[in-house]
Amino acid sequence: MELSNSRRRCVICNHTEFELINSFPGFPSRAIPATIPLETLFDYTLISCKKCNCLQLESLVDPDILYSEHYTTSYYSPIWTDHNRVFSDFILTNTDISSFLEIGANSGKLYDILSQNRKIDYSVLDMFKHKDLPTNILFKEGNCETYDFTGSTTIILSHVFEHLYKPRQFIENIKKANVSTVFISIPDFDKLLKNESLQLIHSQHTYFVGIQHIQYLFSLYNYRCVVHHKLNTGFLSNMFKFVRDLQYLEQPIPFTYTALYKQIYVDKINTISAIEIPVNSYIIPSGIYGQYFYYFLKNKDNIIGFLDNNSQRHNKRLYGTNKLVYSPITIVTNATIIVCDCPYKEEIIAQLHAIHPSVRLIHI
Repeated sequence: MELSNSRRRCVICNHTEFELINSFPGFPSRAIPATIPLETLFDYTLISCKKCNCLQLESLVDPDILYSEHYTTSYYSPIWTDHNRVFSDFILTNTDISSFLEIGANSGKLYDILSQNRKIDYSVLDMFKHKDLPTNILFKEGNCETYDFTGSTTIILSHVFEHLYKPRQFIENIKKANVSTVFISIPDFDKLLKNESLQLIHSQHTYFVGIQHIQYLFSLYNYRCVVHHKLNTGFLSNMFKFVRDLQYLEQPIPFTYTALYKQIYVDKINTISAIEIPVNSYIIPSGIYGQYFYYFLKNKDNIIGFLDNNSQRHNKRLYGTNKLVYSPITIVTNATIIVCDCPYKEEIIAQLHAIHPSVRLIHI
């Protein structure tokens, strides 16, 4: 089943003309364990704005499909724990406020760390309530792009802003509601582009939003960045504190080079498609990273399945594939393991060397 909406205006500068970078039809919309035989596919079409060159998706999957009650983050990962600790320190160091509204909190892991260091009043806005969200957190159901934020003064978005389809509308909403302070952590898109990461844009991260891009967007609605911190390990995140300043003027429109996108989404994908995969191979991790790599392989029959540390995925089929997900400790001894480019890559490699010292690893 194919289902998506089309983006008609640039998410950054509102321009209406685009250049096609590449398009991949029938791409899986989600990267969760498959629970039904009928899966939602979409046209994974990458376009670049002809005015500011921002890379973005043309086809957008319905958020009600993407962010169901099954959606989760890898909160058990040491990398996520480290990110949440650093982001918590960033927030508490840069405000004396004790009342926060977090957007997209998932299971509330950031709250767990924040509340260890300060007595706080916490509420959460999300499209679905996670089953592990602490009961003392006030849950509010809604989409932040259309939600009325009246009464909220300080909000938090941890790896959420890059998921928005209409970030301009979101920022306009919080301005109308007189939200005074916004703490945001996003992936380091500038570094991902420099590293030619295949995961620069996907069904959830639907547009390129570097440091200058996010500051430009907020400046349109009189929000000024007063603190910026780069986390150069793990998730390579950029953390910001924005404050409302009615005197703050619009910043220059950022610009990137389309040729850089083509190096990733044309040249690099052509290289992956030409790779000869040995028999008895696994892909690690599963989820969006393994699924993405699997889509472009020419000899998929040589893949036994996916490996993942998330026990909730074990012995279940990965959405958009006909392969199951297994624990890394269960692989056959003569296997080849393909390690995908992802934030957990070094963590995964160290684990595999410890469990299977003689196994063959291929780094992608």
